[in-house]
Amino acid sequence: MEMLFADEAPPANPVANPLGKRSWCVLMVDDDTEVHTVTRLALRNFEFQGQELELLSAYSAKEGQVIFEGRDDIALAIVDVVMETEHAGLDLVRYVRNTLENHRTRLVMRTGQPGQAPQDQVIRDYDIDDYKEKTEMTIQKLRTLLYSKLRAYRDLCVIEEQRDGLTRVLRATEKVQTSESLTLFATAVLEQLTSLLHLDISALYCTVLPATHARLQSSRTLAATGAYVKYSTGTQFDDLPPLVAQRFQKVLTAKAPLHFDDAYVVYNAGNRGASNLLYVTHASTLEKLDRQLLEIYTQSVAVTFENINLQEDLRETQKELVYILADAVEARSKETGAHVKRVALGSEMLARLCGLPEDQILLIKHASPLHDIGKVAIPDAILHKPGKLDAKEWELMQRHAQFGLDILQKSDRPLMRLGAEIAITHHEKWDGTGYPNGLRGGDIPISGRITALIDVFDALGSRRSYKGAWSDEQVAQHIHAGSGNQFDPHLVELLMANLDAFRALRHQYPDLEEH
Repeated sequence: MEMLFADEAPPANPVANPLGKRSWCVLMVDDDTEVHTVTRLALRNFEFQGQELELLSAYSAKEGQVIFEGRDDIALAIVDVVMETEHAGLDLVRYVRNTLENHRTRLVMRTGQPGQAPQDQVIRDYDIDDYKEKTEMTIQKLRTLLYSKLRAYRDLCVIEEQRDGLTRVLRATEKVQTSESLTLFATAVLEQLTSLLHLDISALYCTVLPATHARLQSSRTLAATGAYVKYSTGTQFDDLPPLVAQRFQKVLTAKAPLHFDDAYVVYNAGNRGASNLLYVTHASTLEKLDRQLLEIYTQSVAVTFENINLQEDLRETQKELVYILADAVEARSKETGAHVKRVALGSEMLARLCGLPEDQILLIKHASPLHDIGKVAIPDAILHKPGKLDAKEWELMQRHAQFGLDILQKSDRPLMRLGAEIAITHHEKWDGTGYPNGLRGGDIPISGRITALIDVFDALGSRRSYKGAWSDEQVAQHIHAGSGNQFDPHLVELLMANLDAFRALRHQYPDLEEH
């Protein structure tokens, strides 16, 4: 060992390396204890990018394997070739790369017996980053080696982080269909962006919606990272940190990006009147290209947000039209209650109790109000008749199910298609005695079975031109009696087990005449 670092004798009294802050993990694997001692002396007070070293020691390849299995942050491992066997170090390298699939840690082989493992063969056959003889390792060369390998490790980490970030962005992009999923998308992109630019991870992305005749100007936080992550769920300006809110207001007034000593605020005007703001903290002034990238990010997310808002507007318009049509049918029937609303909410509740998928639950909720849309083709004299219908009138009334199908099946939209299914099946009965097709049991679509039960449950408790409102007890008795013949018995069981929740809908959305 007298040849190790022979040209530069180390100080006699090493100073312990304080590990109270983040450090680079370096592992020494060598069966010679003096190698560990001298290497530690040579690397005392070593720093790279403001971080010190955490030096780990293993005195055999087996010990090194155990350490590798328990740590995933080893930046550099300096491994002796010959230890408990003549090729123990090489076996450890193969284990790290092939078994643990660790390709990030930089591996340097160090040997005092170069003849045991020729350099050219080792470098060719093993996935290592360098091969050194102990006699050539001066203190300066060792420190140079660490600078080089730690820099390579750092860059690999950045590449992996950016790759993982890009993966999150791409996965989030696939799911961007609602404003909620846009938040995931914007957050993923924001994290990727701050990593790419090596910025402080604290950032906020907000959009400011324009004022209309129906609402005042409002703001909404779409994405946040770092110290601002708690503001990432639709936070208004007033709830943001005062300094951030103040700077946002300055940018909105100036309608231009502004630089501050510790932050940069990007401004982008959306095509539909919204303003989009990105607040990024930084330790040093951003370069021009970095600022341009931030501006491109803001514009891209703004366009995505506006497109999603447009899609949501169209979906909400479609839902509103459904209620308007359904209410128009009820009004034509001279019913002034909230039957349509209660059928929608009751169907949603029952569908959820059935354990249906969420997308199917929402479709049933929004399509169930269309169950009686076919009544628009029924003459007023029949609709408004106070007494019992005769056979001919009843035959015509029954045709409203087919009329509803004829009206709605012309559309290819999922909502309208399901509405058509409900319209044609909501008068079918579990025992096959219903109309218009006499379907039985499970042949009746679940959407029709759910709507049928909720429609009857609510209608019985409401006043109609041909009857008064039944009491809660009378309704429950009728529903229970219809289990297995008129209604799906499983659905009846679910409704009866949650009767108070379904009854509460009438109190929450009462008929006008009940005020």
